[in-house]
Parts: sequence; C-alpha cells; structure tokens
Amino acid sequence: MHKTIWFKIHWILGITAGIILLIVGVTGAILSFEKEIMKAINSDSYYVKVIEGQDKLTTKELLEKFQASNPKAKINSISFSLDKESSTVINVASEGARRGLNIYINPYTAEVLPDLVGKDFFGFILRLHRWLAFPQEIREVGKQTVAISTVALIVLIISGIIVYWGRIKHAFFKSFTFKFKHKGRAFLSTMHSAIGMWVIPFYLLAALTGLYWSYGWYNNMLYSIAGVEKPQRQQAPQPQTQKESKSEEQKVEGQKERKTEGQRAERAQGQRPQGETSSSKFVDIQKAVEMFNIFVQRDYSSVTLRFPQKGTIYSFSYLDTDPAHYRARNTLEVDINSWQLLKHERYNDLPLNERLMKSILPLHTGEYFGLIGQIGMFIASALMALFTITGFMLYINRHKKKKPKIQQQRA
Repeated sequence: MHKTIWFKIHWILGITAGIILLIVGVTGAILSFEKEIMKAINSDSYYVKVIEGQDKLTTKELLEKFQASNPKAKINSISFSLDKESSTVINVASEGARRGLNIYINPYTAEVLPDLVGKDFFGFILRLHRWLAFPQEIREVGKQTVAISTVALIVLIISGIIVYWGRIKHAFFKSFTFKFKHKGRAFLSTMHSAIGMWVIPFYLLAALTGLYWSYGWYNNMLYSIAGVEKPQRQQAPQPQTQKESKSEEQKVEGQKERKTEGQRAERAQGQRPQGETSSSKFVDIQKAVEMFNIFVQRDYSSVTLRFPQKGTIYSFSYLDTDPAHYRARNTLEVDINSWQLLKHERYNDLPLNERLMKSILPLHTGEYFGLIGQIGMFIASALMALFTITGFMLYINRHKKKKPKIQQQRA
C-alpha cells in the first residue's frame, strides 16, 4: 500500500516539477565549465604577450595610468597574478552592477584589453538557473519556484528508492544496469531507475547545497550544524527618521564650523583629510602590496585587493599556486601605518567544518572533488533532461494502458 502512495507521489512531482528541474539541470550543466569556456574564448583578455626585457608596471603606476585614462572611474579593487602572461583586473563601480564591472588590463602597458565575449550569455543562463530569469519585479517568484522544485527533487529521490526498493534489495549491483534488448516500457523503466541510481549522490549534493541560496532559515541551519559563525554582510545605511533628520539639520552649522578644525586634527594624527587625492591613495596601495609580498612568504596564483573606504587597514584575498578549488581563498590583512601583519588566515589550516562552509558553491558544482567531481556533476545535470523525458513517456504509456481497462470496467 505504502509503495503505491510513494509511486503516486513520485509521478505527481515528476510531471509538476519535472520541467523546472529540466531547466535547472540543463542550465547547471552549461554553467559547469563556464570558467574554462570563458578563458578559452577570451584568451586576448585573460592573457597578454610578455614583453622581453620589460617588467610589469608597479601597482601604483598601473592604477595611475588607468585613472588618468578614466578619471571618473571609482576603483573598487585590483586583482593580479605572479604569472607573467596573466592580465590584471581592475573592478570599478558601475550603475546596476552590485559587484562592479571588471576591466582587464595589460600589466605591462596599462592598455585596456577587449571586453569578455560570452559573459552576457552565461549571465542569462545563471539567472535562468537561479530564478528562471524572471524580471526583478517577480524574481522572488522564480526563486521560490526553483527552491520548491529542488525540495521536490529530494522527495523524488526518496520516493524513487522506495518504489524500486525490491530490485535494489535483491540485486543491488544489478540495479545499476539496464539492457538495450528490453523494449518499450520495460526499457524505459529499467533505464530510468538504473541511471537514477548512479546520479543519486550528485542530485542530493546539488539539492542540499542549492537550498543554501533559497532559504535564510536553511542557510542559518547549515552554519549552526557546522558550528561556524555566519559571516555578516555589510548592512546598507538605514534611512533616517524624521526626528533624526531634524537633528542632523541642527548639526549642519556646527559641522561647518568644526570642519577646518577637524581637518587640522586629522593631519595632527597622521591621517589624510577627506579630499585625499587618487595619487596619495595609490601610494598607500603600493605600500600595502609591498607589505603583502613580504608577509605572504609563498607564491600565489592570484590575489585581490579591495580598496578600503577609509583607514589604513588593507585586506588581501589570494589563491595558492595549486588551490583545492577556486574558492579556497586565503586572507591576509596589513596595517600600512604600523607596518604590522594583522591577520593571515589560510584555507588549508582551517578545520573541516569551516572549509566546507567556505566551499558551498564548489560543493554544488562538484569542483570541490576536483575535475572528476566537476565532470560527474556536469553529466548528472545534463541527464536531468533524460529523467524528465523518460518520466513523461512512462506516465503517458501507463495512462494509455490504463484507459482501455477503465472503459472495459464501465462496459
């Protein structure tokens, strides 16, 4: 009896969530090798020709040349590499782009390299994968549709195991195989279940990590179970209340009077006034980069320096020459005033629970397990189309066979 109930649950969820899961699966497969594809088709942006006898420009020189050519650009960060053939990336503020706009620069000449080809395509595929590419006004609807379908996938896995438990129990290894000599419904059914057995680990991993971005409570639960403190995002400034607004107006005059005095005090404390020039900022950045190269004490494949809004503390995020995956980033912080190393947190030195929570996306894509895991997740994602199609074929076939029986009973 319970098997019949689980069977009905399986096919109901299959025909309702199947199309959404097909979209999510196929788009996930396309995104699996996005980085590799982008580098292959944009070699003129990612790589530069090494100029014999010429060193790379210093960070200060590069930023000064870029700022001179783009005086209105607000630079957020700079990413560079020890590799002589790799380009440098400068991230600038851009309207409508929450993470800014990446501009690829030749580190020898400060020449702006061609814009990336294919980023709009992969951007659309990502939006389709996460919220069905719904517009901003109804994005939450698409996001929740994908989330509910992801939960449905977990139930489909459980119900599928229960439905085919007899075969799994009596011939476990045989349940991973199917024969092409079978015809019709028998072939579809055995293929559907056999391939399903192979992809269960991939689908469970993708679903359980995918929900990390769907529900806040689930996200918090993962951090709680792992015993890891959840990183806090910087909060946007809160709008002022009417009372606070009036209070601010009353303070304006006093602030104007104290402005000159405050600037003098800043200089006395060794701090720069608010009207600090880009050139002086770049001097500090150059100093921070030099400190980083001293304190890091190892080679690295890439490093990103995000410019601080104020203060003298600079934070670097870098990857080792052979990182576990592209999110296995290390953090190093320095204070350019005191010439002190404030923090050096290495990914490989973290306990397993912290490494896992920093690797949700690589776990989701399979890259946490290297190239084999990445290929496995790619194949499993692409096979979602097979399960949707064969599932519908089995449903239609069953419905056609059931219809004559009902007519005979009525007769």
